[in-house]
Amino acid sequence: MNKAVYILLCFGFLSSCNTINGAKKFRDKIKSFVDTIKGYKYEESKQKELSTVSINTVSITNINGPITIKTGWKKSSLFLKTTRRAKKEEDLNNIKIIHSIQNNHLTITTKHINPKLVGLVEYELIVPASLDITLAISGNGDVCIKDVSGAINVVTNDNITISNTSNMVSARTLKKGSITINNALGPIEAHTHWGNIFAHNIAHSFSADSISGKVQVTYKTLPSTSAVDVKTTSGHIMLALPTDNNAEIRGHTMHGTLISDHYITLKPYATQLNNMAWTKFKKEVDGTIGSGEATIALHSINGNLKITEVKTT
Repeated sequence: MNKAVYILLCFGFLSSCNTINGAKKFRDKIKSFVDTIKGYKYEESKQKELSTVSINTVSITNINGPITIKTGWKKSSLFLKTTRRAKKEEDLNNIKIIHSIQNNHLTITTKHINPKLVGLVEYELIVPASLDITLAISGNGDVCIKDVSGAINVVTNDNITISNTSNMVSARTLKKGSITINNALGPIEAHTHWGNIFAHNIAHSFSADSISGKVQVTYKTLPSTSAVDVKTTSGHIMLALPTDNNAEIRGHTMHGTLISDHYITLKPYATQLNNMAWTKFKKEVDGTIGSGEATIALHSINGNLKITEVKTT
């Protein structure tokens, strides 16, 4: 396939995952997708529709290649399009896609008959919104999920983008991949090694940790039952909260600094007013915003902590 067709495929793939992070991130994803499939001269696409009357959960285990899942119909069936790509034409037949249904669970798995084969499979699915989704990519490939109301669990090495959810979301990248989550009504767990975590319009509990990536979280409303727990080793943490919210807050950075736009009532403690006290004041906080209720815990070793206000109308 020529480069022009590759670019068209990239735009088609990314259009369903375009987020508010701007043109730069959009271009980066296009480059990432092109880099993933370049060099694979041969391809073969197939599509099928599977009944989901007796299916509650779907899992996909891929080796290399992106996975895109979205909803868009009210049918009790699943549309599956697979595109196998290989550097040698004869290798296409050595990439097998196996699916089975057992105990109301649909399993889709990529198999390489020849373990030395260099190839990938791109998965595109349209599913009923209520299905629970589990995805795993052992090699390279981004994941994009949109408008799924069931529980979501994703593990991959590359980027994850998840939008418009209403149930539990667990997302983990094992290498340099970043995680972007938009408009989440259910609880979130996000884990990266060297990637960033961006979470916009969160409305439930949020737990995240990263080694060197930064974490940015934005709440439009902070429910009283929410728990926010963010940890990084060297990445900065930025938490944006609405003007009117109530939370118990604890924050600590060992080598960075902590600042807050919100008024925080500090819990009393006895201290001398010396250099050690001023240093401690810039690096940690233990107090309440408003009347308390929700809980917030922020911790970084080398990163800065910043708590800002989201203006609501």
